[in-house]
Amino acid sequence: MASSVLYGITERVLQKLGSLSDALVDDGIEAKLRKLQYALASIKGVLLDAEEKQGHNYKLQVWLEQLKQVLYDVEDLLDDVQCEALRKKLKDQQQKHGKVRHFFSCSNPFTFHLKMGKRISEIGKRLEQMVGEIEGFGLSKRAYDGSVVGVRGFDPIIGRDADKDKIIELLMQQDPPRDGANLSVIPIVGIGGLGKTALARLVFDDDRVQEHFALTIWVSMPGSFNERLIVERIIQGKLGQSLNNLDYPQLQTLLGGIISRCRLLLVLDNVRQMNWAGWHHLRSQLAEAANGTKVIVTTRDAKVPVITSSLLVYNLQGLSHEDSMSLFKTWAFDQNEREMSQRLLQIGDEIVGRCRGVPLVVKMLGSLLYSNNDKRFWELVRDHDMCRSIQTEEDILCILKLCYIYLPSHLKQCFALCSVFCRGRMIFNFDMAYFWTACGLIPPSNESGTPEDTCIKYLKELWSRSFFQEPLECGPTLSFTMHDLLYDLALSVSTEQLDYSMLSHSSQRITERTRHVSLLHTVENKVPSFLSRLKLNRVRMICCESEDTFNTRDVDSMSKCEYLRFMELPISSFEELPSSIVMLKHLTVLRLRANCRMKKLPDAICKLHSLLLLSVSRCSGLEELPQDMDRMINLRFLSLTTKQKSLLKSGIHRMMSLRYLFIRNCGNLKVLFGGTVFLNNLLHLVVDNCPRLVSLPLGELTALESLVIVRCDKLMLTQLKDNKSDLFPKLRYFEVSASPLLVHLPLWLLASADTLEELSISDCRNLMALPEWMQDLTHLKKLHIFGCPQLSSMPGVDLLTALQELCIEGCPELSEKCQMEDGELWPEVSHVPFIKVDGKVIQSNDH
Repeated sequence: MASSVLYGITERVLQKLGSLSDALVDDGIEAKLRKLQYALASIKGVLLDAEEKQGHNYKLQVWLEQLKQVLYDVEDLLDDVQCEALRKKLKDQQQKHGKVRHFFSCSNPFTFHLKMGKRISEIGKRLEQMVGEIEGFGLSKRAYDGSVVGVRGFDPIIGRDADKDKIIELLMQQDPPRDGANLSVIPIVGIGGLGKTALARLVFDDDRVQEHFALTIWVSMPGSFNERLIVERIIQGKLGQSLNNLDYPQLQTLLGGIISRCRLLLVLDNVRQMNWAGWHHLRSQLAEAANGTKVIVTTRDAKVPVITSSLLVYNLQGLSHEDSMSLFKTWAFDQNEREMSQRLLQIGDEIVGRCRGVPLVVKMLGSLLYSNNDKRFWELVRDHDMCRSIQTEEDILCILKLCYIYLPSHLKQCFALCSVFCRGRMIFNFDMAYFWTACGLIPPSNESGTPEDTCIKYLKELWSRSFFQEPLECGPTLSFTMHDLLYDLALSVSTEQLDYSMLSHSSQRITERTRHVSLLHTVENKVPSFLSRLKLNRVRMICCESEDTFNTRDVDSMSKCEYLRFMELPISSFEELPSSIVMLKHLTVLRLRANCRMKKLPDAICKLHSLLLLSVSRCSGLEELPQDMDRMINLRFLSLTTKQKSLLKSGIHRMMSLRYLFIRNCGNLKVLFGGTVFLNNLLHLVVDNCPRLVSLPLGELTALESLVIVRCDKLMLTQLKDNKSDLFPKLRYFEVSASPLLVHLPLWLLASADTLEELSISDCRNLMALPEWMQDLTHLKKLHIFGCPQLSSMPGVDLLTALQELCIEGCPELSEKCQMEDGELWPEVSHVPFIKVDGKVIQSNDH
C-alpha cells in the first residue's frame, strides 16, 4: 500500500502529543490536548484514501492543504511546550548549583499555560470542523503497511565487462598529439541511469589502468564545469594537502610541476554543462603532461564530444535483457531463497522488458518488489500507468516516482528534503541526523534509540531501496551520494509536497506557504526581497549554498522567523552574529562553516537550549567562543575553529550532552580543558591540524568510541600513563595521521583490546615498528597503514583472526614483504580476506 507524506506528518504530531512533559501540562490543558489527539487519530485513519482520491476532487485537495497547515501549527505549539521544558530544566540545574540568572525571571508559568490553553482551543475548533467534513468526502479507513526492506550490503555491477575492456583498450592506445596537447578525450555519453559513472569507476580501478598511468585522478562535477576544482583535485591527488589559501596562479604553477612529463588519467564524472572557454583553458593547463595522457568524461550532454573535439566517443548502450534480468533477480529476490517463484519471474520479465536495459531503473524496481511475494502487487506495479516503456529520461523519472510513491511515509519525507542541499553534495550521517531531527523527521533520543542511530537506519534503508548510491564508511562516519536523476526526483516531490522553495539564478519563485527554503547561487541584492516575501512565522528551514549572501542585517531579519529549526549560512560577509539570534528558541541546527570574516559569536547564543548541532568549523577569524556554552544543554554535536589558546573559559568541558566534538585548524590552541572534565557521554573526538597542542584530557573520556588525531605536531600520544588499563574500555576506532612524534603506538590502546575494530595509521614518518602486543587486539577488523616509510614488520598479525581488511601504502619494505606468495610476511597475512598493497588489490575473497 502506498503511503502519504501527510500521513507521516500526522503520525509524527500524534507521537509528540503522546509524549508531553507532565510537569508542563495542567489538567485543563491536558484535556484539551487529548481532544486534539482524538481528532487527529480520526483523520489519520482516512488519510491514505483521501490522498489517493484528491486528484479528482478539488474540495478534498483544499481540505488536505488546510490539514497540513493545522498539523504544522500543532507541531509548533508542542515544540513551544518542549522549549519551556528545556528552560525549566536549565533553571532547576542553575538553582541546584546556586547560579540562577536574571534570564529566567522573564517566564511566568501561569501566563505560559494561559497562552497555551487559548492556542489549543483555537486549533481544536479548526480540527473539529475538519473532522465533521470527512463524511461528505466519502472516505474509508485504510491500514498503513509500515513494513520495511531488509538492508542488503551489495551493489553489483552486471553486464559491463565488455564495455570496460573496450574503454581500457582506448586508454592504452597511443594517439598522436593534436592541437599542441599531449592528451585525448574519451567521452562516455548516454542518458541518465545507464551506469556511466559505474563503468568509469570499473575502468579507473582496473589494475591495468593503475599500472599504465603515473597519476590517476577522479573529479566529480555535478554542477557546471569548474576548472579550478579540477586543478585543485589533481594537486590534492598528488600532494594530499589543503589548497584553500592559494590563488589560481599559484595553483597553476603547482599543477605544472606535478604533471610535467607525467602520464595522467583524469576522469571528469557527471559533467552537466561544459563551455568552450573553460575546456580549452583547462586543456592548455594540461599541456605539460606526457604523451598518452587521457581524459574520460561521463556526461548526458551530446555537445561534450564536440566541445572537446574528441574522436573517441563511447556511446553507452543499455544492458542486454539477459543481464537486466540477472540484475533484477539480485535486487528483487532474497539470495538465500533456493527457488524463485516462476510466476513472479514471468511478471518480472515483463517489467524488466520496459526498462530498456537502464540499470538504475532495474535496481529501483527490483528493490520495490524485494521480499514481496504477493503476485497481485507485482501485477499492480507491472500494469501501473507510471511503469511505462522507457523512451526518454522523462519516462525514467516517471518510474522512479512510482518507486517513491511506495516508500514508507517517514522515508518519503527524509528523501524529499535531501533536495535542499546542492546537487552532488556528499551526504554524511551526522549532518543528516540533526537535519532530519530539526525537520521533525527523527524523534529525539528515546527507548528506540538515539537520533544518530535512527538516521543510520533510515540512510541504509534508502540505500537498500537504491535511493542512495554505495556508501563510504570510515569509522563512525557514513557518507552517501545521490544519483543525478534521483536528485531531480527529490527536488520535484519536495516542491510538490513539503512546501519547499529554491532561490537561484533561474528561479525566484517563493509562495506564501513556503516553509523550507534553499538558496543556490543567489543573485546579488536578491536576499532582502527573498526575506520580505516569506511569511516569517511559517519558515522552518533556511539553507544557503552560495557565498557572500548575508550580512548582519539579513541575519537579524531571519531572527524574526520564530519557528526556524535549521539555519545554514556558510561563507557570508558578517563579522559578528547578531544577538537577536536568541529569538530563535526552536533552532536545532546552526551551521556557520567557513565564515572567515566572523570574529565573534554573541553570548546570547548560549540561550539556544534546543540546539543539537553547532558548527563554526573553518571560521578562521573567530577570536573567541562564548563563555558558559554548557548552557546549551541539548547540544550533541560541536565542530569548531578558533584562534584561542585554551577552550577552558568556553565551558565545553561541562557539556554533559555532547556526543561528537570536532576541533579543527586551531593554530594557537595549546590546551583544550583544565580541571575536571564532565564529557562523560562523548563518543567521537576529532582533533585536526592543531600544531601547538601538547596535551589531551583523554583520561576523562571514558565513553569514547572513536578517536582521530591528525596533524598535531607537538602532541605526545604516549603522554598518559601506559599502565592505565581502563583508559578506553569502549574504543572501536582509532586513527592517527601526520604525527612526527609517534615512534611507537601508545600502550593504552591495550585497554581497548576487546573493542577496537579499526586502526588507521598514516604519514607517521618516524614510526619504527608495531608492538608485540598488537596480537592482543583480537577484535580488530580493519588495519590501514599509509606513509610510514620506516615500518617494516607487523608482529603477531597472523594471530589477528578477526582481521577482514589490510591496506598498506607508502611503506616500501613492508609492502614488499606482503606480496602474494613470495612475500616474507605472506604466510602471516594470507588469512585476511581483503588485502590491498600500494593501491593494488592482491587478495579479495568475498569482500
